[in-house]
Amino acid sequence: MRFEEIDQNIPFIKKENFRLLFPEIKPSSFTQNIKNWIKTGKIAPLKRGFYVFKHYWNNCADKDNYLGYLAGMLYTPSYVSRETILAKYGMLTEAVYGISSVSIKTTRVFKSDLSIFTYSKIKEALFGGFVEGAFMGNKYYIATKAKALFDYLYFYKRRMKNITEKAIDELRINFEVMKNSDWKEFRKYLKLAEDKALDKIYSLIIKGEKLA
Repeated sequence: MRFEEIDQNIPFIKKENFRLLFPEIKPSSFTQNIKNWIKTGKIAPLKRGFYVFKHYWNNCADKDNYLGYLAGMLYTPSYVSRETILAKYGMLTEAVYGISSVSIKTTRVFKSDLSIFTYSKIKEALFGGFVEGAFMGNKYYIATKAKALFDYLYFYKRRMKNITEKAIDELRINFEVMKNSDWKEFRKYLKLAEDKALDKIYSLIIKGEKLA
């Protein structure tokens, strides 16, 4: 069978399933075929043994949702959060590239032609605050607005030398997008975290009258 004859209208394919489509190719030679298809732009590797058909990617009308779904498939359990979700709600002033996710597993990064998939490890007690998303009937998980903000601050605080009003302003986050119900949910995670740095950040947000 020729490559052009296989069904490329699927979101992704794993190497073991790929091989079943070409039984005439010897296992010892299949890896070289994979390399050739990558080089000629027919497929894109996302991680070892996990590929996307470029035909599918190029013709996908909902790439943002597609990338979210791929993020959930690449590393489980995980949910899309942080900058990716904040940007969706217009809470960031700067453009965001890549898909940021949260997991209870080891921090990982997968780089590909499609995007950069980043996974940050969080303690199990804080692994929550997400809802179902769907791409072509396939489920994946995305953080709520409140949890995305919490996750963003949870990981960003490590980069803050001093937690001051100026440091909060420099985050350039549009806190006005958050509703009272969102802040109520945010405080729930704050209580679970038992983190003095996060408590201080939240107090400064309130002091700066950034709440809606």
